[in-house]
Amino acid sequence: MPEEWPIAASADRNAPARAAGRSRLSTVRADFFLDPAERLTEQERALMTAMLHCLVGDIAGEIGAALPAGRAGANDDDAAMVGALTQAGLLDDSELMALLLRRADEERIGTAARARSGRREARAIQGLVSHHNGAVSAAAMGLILARGRRRDRFGQCLLGFDDLSHEAAARLVLAVAAALRRDVAATAGTAAADNELSAAADRLLERHEPARSIEALTGALVALLDDSGGLTDELLLACAQEGEVGFLAEVLGRRAGISGTVALDELLSGKAQQMMALLRVAGFSRELSAGLLASVGDLLGIDDPGAAIGLFDGMSGDEVKAAASWIAAPPAYRAALEALGNGNG
Repeated sequence: MPEEWPIAASADRNAPARAAGRSRLSTVRADFFLDPAERLTEQERALMTAMLHCLVGDIAGEIGAALPAGRAGANDDDAAMVGALTQAGLLDDSELMALLLRRADEERIGTAARARSGRREARAIQGLVSHHNGAVSAAAMGLILARGRRRDRFGQCLLGFDDLSHEAAARLVLAVAAALRRDVAATAGTAAADNELSAAADRLLERHEPARSIEALTGALVALLDDSGGLTDELLLACAQEGEVGFLAEVLGRRAGISGTVALDELLSGKAQQMMALLRVAGFSRELSAGLLASVGDLLGIDDPGAAIGLFDGMSGDEVKAAASWIAAPPAYRAALEALGNGNG
């Protein structure tokens, strides 16, 4: 089993006693009967919570900075704001939570893979900065710099505002603006607060650029490498050894004709059949696929790489075509079929 990461903060023994009694019963029942294999680990919860707090705090800071002088006192307590938004259900956004979970998975896999390879940093991507193709070199540098901006001074993984889609960004920005209203209205009145916060939110959203997201920058680098013949098996295996699942997902998505996000979902499914189908659809060779499994198969939930390769070998041409049709279908369509109990296979 891979070692857990990073060490979660220990419980505060001096914290006040938690509420007891039947008022918690509905929450306790829901939590008690969750599948242990599906629950967040303490490390995942800690990382996702930290990323969410930082993101909300950054957005509150940007909105506050756009307000007239003397109006920005509401963003001093990020924890209180996150608590209020959570209580109101405004952070229970499926897209936002999916992105937080994706980053947590990428961090877990990357940290574990580099730890056992003896590497503290992702050298495969860094090495592309010296690529003979100037466009590839520039794209690699852009990705590295963007990753650096998504680390705090302690090396903690962060979520960038541009990593959100326009729709998710708008929902979150407007929710944060609404949470700031009470303090702003206390000094300016409700009408002025509504006008000023709406304008500040609009200005922030005008600067939102998904093309600067980690996924977009990674996809651009992969496209340039592919066009220049640089997506070699050696590079992909080096990335696998360093746990670069986001990069591998973009490669698989490009080769399979699907988005990198869909490819990553298949990679992180923990199901050998889905993962092997993706590799076959993407046209990965048996040798490359076996190398990927040997490098990070266990971190992707594949306990028996030999059995997985057996599935890879056993897929017929018709089965590969069926798998290609399934993964290319719209995610909402696939989710609806699975909810109806009529998923793939």
